[in-house]
Amino acid sequence: MNNRKNRFERLITAGAMLLALVTLGGCASVPQYATQTTYRPPVTAAGQACVSSCHAKLQQCQNHCAAARESCVSSIEPIAKKAFEDDLLRYEAARKQYESDRQTYELNQAFRSGWGGGYPFYSPRYGWVMGPGWYGPGWFGTNDDAPTPPVAPSLKAERARLIHERCDSVSCPCQNEFDQCYVGCGGQVEKSVVCIANCGDKDPRPQMSPVGHENASQTLTPLTPAAH
Repeated sequence: MNNRKNRFERLITAGAMLLALVTLGGCASVPQYATQTTYRPPVTAAGQACVSSCHAKLQQCQNHCAAARESCVSSIEPIAKKAFEDDLLRYEAARKQYESDRQTYELNQAFRSGWGGGYPFYSPRYGWVMGPGWYGPGWFGTNDDAPTPPVAPSLKAERARLIHERCDSVSCPCQNEFDQCYVGCGGQVEKSVVCIANCGDKDPRPQMSPVGHENASQTLTPLTPAAH
């Protein structure tokens, strides 16, 4: 029964590794790496019972972290709305300035004709603009670059930013605590960085079947890829 369970766990692990390969394989030519962790359980019955308690503690810790994140996300909503309202005020001011700059730019572009005779004059609506005639870029504070419109704020984007900064950045020590518990029970934990996609000839590859211990199990945790 245990051998069948171990074969099933190894099959699940292999499937997870294959999924990681497919998921991260979209970044052509950029190697993708992962941390491969091999767990070799203790051989005594007491050690194996101890490991079972480690798994129970791991589940409790993960549940606690999930609840803490959910609470953090719930508290983000009023903060996100206030930040969005402030961004909206700044956007409206920037948009009005852009409209003024755009009208001035278009008027100046329309007056740029002929040779000579160009002169600045004051318009109550547009401010100082150039009169008909030729003038080069940079004259009287003008240039050939059209003003850039401001980007409208987004409540969804503001919410996502705050969740990333305040909720997702909080560390959850569950896995490290589990590894320490596992070793304390007499088991062995081995970690290595392996290449899982777009690998070079000398890159280490995942070991699909742990050597030297048929009851060993493995996990594969993809590392954050570099910018493409």
